[in-house]
Amino acid sequence: METALHQLVVQVEKALDQQEIALGIFLDIEGAFNNTSYDSMCAALVRHGVDHTIVRWVRAILEGRQATVTLGSLSRSVAVSRGCPQGGVLSPLLWCLVVD
Repeated sequence: METALHQLVVQVEKALDQQEIALGIFLDIEGAFNNTSYDSMCAALVRHGVDHTIVRWVRAILEGRQATVTLGSLSRSVAVSRGCPQGGVLSPLLWCLVVD
């Protein structure tokens, strides 16, 4: 079974091989991961039938995060109030559920 991305790559390669024009458009929603509210992510989980216990667990993960910045010997931490944690598999899933 081919994925949508694989199908796209095949079409672009075919166009280039036949010396045709291939046009691609990519949408970058600035700040999408950083500005998504916890309520919208949890509501999306509920909408998609995720068990209430899992929704509470995800909310606890989201609300329990802190961001820390260090410059030399100075360090500052703040509680994060919105956004998906980045660098894991949960963030893309949450974002996809929100925009679905």
